[in-house]
Amino acid sequence: MRRLPASQRGFTLVELMVLIGVIGLVAAIAVPSFNGYLRANRIGTTADMMAADMALARATAVAQGRVIRFDGDAAGYTITDPGNGRVIRDRDFGGSVVLTADATVNFFPWGAAEVATLTLDDGDCQWIVQVLPTGMVEVGQ
Repeated sequence: MRRLPASQRGFTLVELMVLIGVIGLVAAIAVPSFNGYLRANRIGTTADMMAADMALARATAVAQGRVIRFDGDAAGYTITDPGNGRVIRDRDFGGSVVLTADATVNFFPWGAAEVATLTLDDGDCQWIVQVLPTGMVEVGQ
């Protein structure tokens, strides 16, 4: 079998066009599902972050022996000490995630909290953040 010189080896134009077509097809299939994954991840991360900040509010209430308040609206939420007005945490949801209804939850010095069910919505799916009477927070879809 005769070997071609190095300058004559390579891919043909047809082979390259087929490869580009296959890559384009795979990208066309993958991009929409990837965007859906990113949106679902964004709302889940927001719900987990809100639950972690509520756990911080509960821990702060117990540690300082004071009521700590969570105030949420469509754009974000603030955790404050109503006794002195100090802001402990202030977050904006950003993007398409919104809290469906305004909510206020007080965390008490003995570890309990006012019961609340908060719903985060991004237009495609909803996540529920529940505050239990014990002050514990649960997150789910």
